[in-house]
Amino acid sequence: MKEVTFIKSIICKDVFGNQYTVPVDELNIRVGVYAVIIEDNKILLTRQWDGYSLIGGGVEKGETVEESIVREVKEETGLTIMPDKIIHQANTFFKRNAEAKANQSIQLYFTHSQLHGQINNDNITDSEKTYTNGTPEWVDLDKIDGINFRHSVSLRTILGAYDGAKGLYIYRTENSP
Repeated sequence: MKEVTFIKSIICKDVFGNQYTVPVDELNIRVGVYAVIIEDNKILLTRQWDGYSLIGGGVEKGETVEESIVREVKEETGLTIMPDKIIHQANTFFKRNAEAKANQSIQLYFTHSQLHGQINNDNITDSEKTYTNGTPEWVDLDKIDGINFRHSVSLRTILGAYDGAKGLYIYRTENSP
């Protein structure tokens, strides 16, 4: 009979690509939710660190994932959404920085069926203020190759999932057919 080997440590990355070896028993389990908000050939992104990221964050105790994405979008953008469907999921291992706790993250990416309100960042938390820079922005989908995207899943992967779910946007590069 083959012996089972258990993983004792894992490699976590931060948003800058730095790697950290972390004992598995030190990992936090984190469920994250992210909104893929596309309107008029633009995607709504937040300015984080030295680039952009999707709107979203961690599910709080007692929340459903749907309640969490509504709260996160309201906190980070001032907008109210009606979540539609989950278009992508990912599993990642990350640390915010060298001093932060390591996370094993289960991430869910939502589309929306309704969007209301005016964009602001009046409701961001004190924790978010340490890495969020300014008001969320609509970024033209034709210009996303020129931005610094700071998220654990590539924007191409997310837009590909969006295309598959909605049939509205096809991400093309110069080498696409």
